[in-house]
Amino acid sequence: MRSADELIHSIMKCSQIVSAKRRQEIERELSAHVEDFVSAAQQAGHENDEIERLLLARFGDPRQVAEGFSWVYRYERRKLLIFAYVISTVLLGSCLLVTILAIQTGLAFSFGTPILKTLVGRHTVIQALDILAFVAVYLGLSVLETHFENHRFQKAALLLTGVVAILTTFCSVTGLHVAFLLYGLITGIFIRAVRLFVMAEAARAGIVLIAFGVAGFIFAVLFSPPSPVNFIASCTSWLALGAAYLLACELAPRIDAALRTELQRI
Repeated sequence: MRSADELIHSIMKCSQIVSAKRRQEIERELSAHVEDFVSAAQQAGHENDEIERLLLARFGDPRQVAEGFSWVYRYERRKLLIFAYVISTVLLGSCLLVTILAIQTGLAFSFGTPILKTLVGRHTVIQALDILAFVAVYLGLSVLETHFENHRFQKAALLLTGVVAILTTFCSVTGLHVAFLLYGLITGIFIRAVRLFVMAEAARAGIVLIAFGVAGFIFAVLFSPPSPVNFIASCTSWLALGAAYLLACELAPRIDAALRTELQRI
């Protein structure tokens, strides 16, 4: 019966059950239940039109039925969301780190800096932590925004700021390095805000690159021996970093969506 198929389709569409296997099992159970009901109604002598009305009355509002399934399987959705977030953060962070190190290696070669000095050492570890923190904050914002109805970015940013503040306090007490958390929070919120509130792609790129170029100049003034080469190298390196972040932000939603799609097929 067409109405029965439509009823089951409406329920499953709104059920928010993430596992494909689970969805198939529930759909089979609903179909069997509907078939039993229709068969019993036909044996009782009801016409098709009347059976359809009885069927809809028996099941009730499909949205309420779907909300029931959504509530039952809410923990599975949360597990999938967390798992996809962690995997996306690691994948995107790793790709971003490799890209940036490749760019910095080319810059080091151009400016005559030893390549091993660029790739090996404390600087690379700190940079990896900075990148991972940035990706975690950026993806965290995009995920948290979906849970709010209005002022999504502002609420997500405030919530993440609170989380980072707690982690920073904990790390400070235990003597752990915390600068990467603050760096990730600032850069993640900044670039997310630019992508949300600046419509033109060229303007987005310009704002981010200018900001990173200025940061590179300040970094060179504060931490590098004063020389034109150091200023150029620092600014160029930070500009490359900003460009890589922009590229990562373009890839982030695609990676996250593809990963969730694959996980939902399990």
